[in-house]
Amino acid sequence: MRNQSGQTRVTQLDGLRGIAALVVVACHLISTLPKIGEVVFDHRSAPLDTGGMWAVFSPLHLLWNGTPAVHVFFVLSGFVLILPFTGASAARSWAPYYAKRLLRLYVPAWAALALAVSLIALIPRSASPLQSSWADMYVVDPSLARAAKDSLLLLGASTLNTPLWTLRWEVLFSLLLPAYVFVALRWRRFWHLKLGMLLMLTVVGGVLHVEALTYLPIFAIGAILGAEREGIRRLTRSWPRLVWLPITAAGLFLANAEWVSRAQPIAGVEALITVGATLIVLVFLLCGSAKRLGDTAVAQWLGRVSFSLYLVHLPIILAGVTLLRNVSLPLPLAVSAAAALVVAELFYRYVERPAHRLSIAAGRAVERRLGRSLAGSPAEPGVEREAGTTSSAADLGREKQPVS
Repeated sequence: MRNQSGQTRVTQLDGLRGIAALVVVACHLISTLPKIGEVVFDHRSAPLDTGGMWAVFSPLHLLWNGTPAVHVFFVLSGFVLILPFTGASAARSWAPYYAKRLLRLYVPAWAALALAVSLIALIPRSASPLQSSWADMYVVDPSLARAAKDSLLLLGASTLNTPLWTLRWEVLFSLLLPAYVFVALRWRRFWHLKLGMLLMLTVVGGVLHVEALTYLPIFAIGAILGAEREGIRRLTRSWPRLVWLPITAAGLFLANAEWVSRAQPIAGVEALITVGATLIVLVFLLCGSAKRLGDTAVAQWLGRVSFSLYLVHLPIILAGVTLLRNVSLPLPLAVSAAAALVVAELFYRYVERPAHRLSIAAGRAVERRLGRSLAGSPAEPGVEREAGTTSSAADLGREKQPVS
């Protein structure tokens, strides 16, 4: 799909991000179940019935495995934010980019944090044998100090609204984007080697338990894929359709590598998950069947509200479980899932989309101010417009291409 500015949208990536967000929601819903929650987050060898064994230690876990979904988010972020630097139009300044990007991340995050605190005040969380020990972990006092620390994002997230932990890495990546642009656009002929080196960094990060080495290279992998996307398309254009079956299978298997058996996963398994997530992104980018899946109406709607859904779902799930667990645990899970989807749509309309507009206005204001103060000065390296952001599915996957 090409718009008037000559930009082609990779709309199936919107759908992929929506599907990944739904998987994260499923992960947190199922993790409230007592036995499954204990196995997944406390004791891997704890007893499970047959249904639980199939849910945790089989390919079915892919349907609710939140870890590879987050890796997919990070790959997509790197892919999208590199796109303005690969087009023909000249970039002007970094300042408008920072104004836009940080507002688009922080404003929705602050609103989601306020929602979490409000829900805890209305429906205080409490431990119960009717829910998992994982759900008990979220019993927390919504103090002002804890909320203020969480609002910084860069210091991680407490159990007020734990999904905010990923925004720490999104913000760091956003701040370090000039370095990522340098890595992605230099030594283009050696992009294979760069990908291999980045995967080695994730192995080191996983083995040494260094989160920065585990997560920050994932964004660089996405950035390199974004920079080399046309070359990758040319390379794979003549491949038979059947080739994508084993590639898809490999991506799904590696994405679920942590849960192929009861045995403890190997050290550095995060690198295998990253490879799996990368393959999944490539499949949605290049394979016709996956493109059609990502372009379905449901996937596109999920993609549009995916950031909002990701931000608001956990406080809603925990409130629903606390309120209704004495009736029957499947009931609060169904109610919570439906409520999360409805609130995500409302949050998108009244928080995320206005924040998006605010960020654009702020970026333009900064650009005008720079234009006045630097009139007649040489252009600075940077970005004229954001091609997309993890905080707005409406912009995800937009590429600059000449009008044919």
